[in-house]
Amino acid sequence: MRVKQKNRIPQLGQWCLLLCALFWTGLSFSDSLKLSEPLKLATSSWPPYIDRELPNQGVAVEIVTKVFNRANVKIEVIMIPSWKEVREGMEVGVYDAILGTWYSDERARFHQFSEPFMMNELNFIKRKGSDISFNTLSDLEGLMIATVNDYAYGEEFDTYPGIYQVKSNHVVQSLMNLIDGRADLALGDVWVMRHELKNYMPSRLKDIDVIPKPLSEKGLRIAMSLYNKKGARILEVFNMEVSKMKKEGVIDTIIASHQKHYQ
Repeated sequence: MRVKQKNRIPQLGQWCLLLCALFWTGLSFSDSLKLSEPLKLATSSWPPYIDRELPNQGVAVEIVTKVFNRANVKIEVIMIPSWKEVREGMEVGVYDAILGTWYSDERARFHQFSEPFMMNELNFIKRKGSDISFNTLSDLEGLMIATVNDYAYGEEFDTYPGIYQVKSNHVVQSLMNLIDGRADLALGDVWVMRHELKNYMPSRLKDIDVIPKPLSEKGLRIAMSLYNKKGARILEVFNMEVSKMKKEGVIDTIIASHQKHYQ
């Protein structure tokens, strides 16, 4: 018996249309990343994540550089003296992106954010021998907490009644406020605080304890300027490559190579 093939041509036509659509989609995707000049990624010193003096300029710079290299996107990492200048430059379109930032609703008014390429934990640090513990914010009522200006600690912490913040401009100053008794706790990224103590006051590392439960986890990201017309596509490529690198264990390997120095 002869098999009827009357639908064969339409089916072939549909396949051809699908393949053509995929082909042109691929072209447009590729074309969108043909940049006329390297992406300008602005950042500022935040060791051990970012700093000129660190191996590969720090773990965050190493990861982001690797991501863009794998995606065949040329970048230029520009170290700016302060984060305030980084944000001001981004808001007027001087730079294409910030390398190493946390999401906040306020910042989202000016930037498009990537997915996190690594996580930061914010923990409370106390003086050795202190009996202060933390489970909920109510445990902190009446306490003086050493914090750093312009950190995105989160609205819930910043607005919680009965918590008093002792502000400073640098992590070392914040730690000194704790160690010298001007604050009951310090709050920040443990890796950063250990780095600062190790470099500036190594003898004081024995004088602090980390409260195990973190206040929160923050995703470290890049943020594209709204002035960059290809920003959404660049972030899409960045996110796809980060996902691949996480599955392959590449990002964990990079983090471990840096983190071993600050255990």
